[in-house]
Amino acid sequence: MNTQSPRLLRALLASMAAATVTARAGDEDSCEYYPDNRQATASAIGNSALGVAWASTRDVGSHLYRNRAGIRPGSSLVDEVVAVSPGAKGGYSAKGGAKVASISVPSPNRWEIFGSLFFYSEDHDGDSYRERRKKKDDKYDKHDKYELARVMPYGPGVVTTAAESSLDVYGGTIGAEYRFNRNWSAGVGLSAAQGDLDMGSAGSSDIDSVSIVPYLSYYRADVLGSADLWGSLMYGYGMHSYETRRNTGDGIASGSPDADTHTVEFNIGLNYGDDDMVHGPYAGLRYITGTVDAYTEVGPGATYFGEQDVDSLVSILGYQVSWKIRGGRGFWVPQLRVGWEHEFEDGGATSFGIPLDSRDEDIAVVGAGIGYWWDNGWNVGLDYEGRFGSNTEGHYGGVRAGKEF
Repeated sequence: MNTQSPRLLRALLASMAAATVTARAGDEDSCEYYPDNRQATASAIGNSALGVAWASTRDVGSHLYRNRAGIRPGSSLVDEVVAVSPGAKGGYSAKGGAKVASISVPSPNRWEIFGSLFFYSEDHDGDSYRERRKKKDDKYDKHDKYELARVMPYGPGVVTTAAESSLDVYGGTIGAEYRFNRNWSAGVGLSAAQGDLDMGSAGSSDIDSVSIVPYLSYYRADVLGSADLWGSLMYGYGMHSYETRRNTGDGIASGSPDADTHTVEFNIGLNYGDDDMVHGPYAGLRYITGTVDAYTEVGPGATYFGEQDVDSLVSILGYQVSWKIRGGRGFWVPQLRVGWEHEFEDGGATSFGIPLDSRDEDIAVVGAGIGYWWDNGWNVGLDYEGRFGSNTEGHYGGVRAGKEF
């Protein structure tokens, strides 16, 4: 008994040590593949700020739709007093002075008030990278190759640079436009929107947004032969508030960053054709810049997110066809268009030392709409736009109404 007891004790201690090593190895393996989703969260928030800014300022007052279709301000009948019944000698009646009458004459509408409701959905494909190493005495070799450097204290593993995210934006716009003359007009719109950002396994966020959007439009007939020239310059300032929920693996960490965006867009086009059908090319530039404020999360696994700059510079080329179809008390205006947008910014911002994902360089755009303009100044319309890239797909839909007077 005395000779076997030490052997049993040593065997028991060896078994316990082996179990401990195995448990630690299991913990290492589970830790090794835990995703680092911090820069994925930052990337999704940055892209959503650009998406909300675009949706909230898109074609305020439908001025682009009207310019592409060649729709000019309507007229209202106003009463005007004129002199009548001249006397036999070429003058007016001596008794009671000149005789007058009131007649109705057309007068161009100066003002338009408008409102719209819109919905925008945008999906981004996700990217993830796994650090690769050679196992050599359970240490990294200096010649090991990495797809990305380790940035999380969890150990090497999956690093998600872009969450497979989905953005849904619901909003509305109200505003007014004033026509200075037959060529120039200016307007301003106030837009409010709410957004839902789904970042997949990384988490989610609610978005509240308010934007103010002034714009200036120009239209001149027969500039290049029979072709009409139109142009538009728009600026939009947006304020966006986020309520984020990030899955850290230990629980849910929440944050409340704010973002500001500035949008400048210039469009120009030519209209060919007649009153029944108008067609022609259009081009433009759109620049969106903004900042997502730094913030510190609250909750298990919370961390600090630094300030993030977002930028987008896009060129626009397209062609449109519009018809005018006379109705009972006005006219229908269907419109079809196709376009191509090119992104010049490469998404070079970084978060936690890792480059954020670059956006699609090229986007194919298809659009369709239909509107009805009554003779009494009212108008309503529907508009759709689809946006398709290699990693991004977006769909915009809106309904609008306006009244000229």
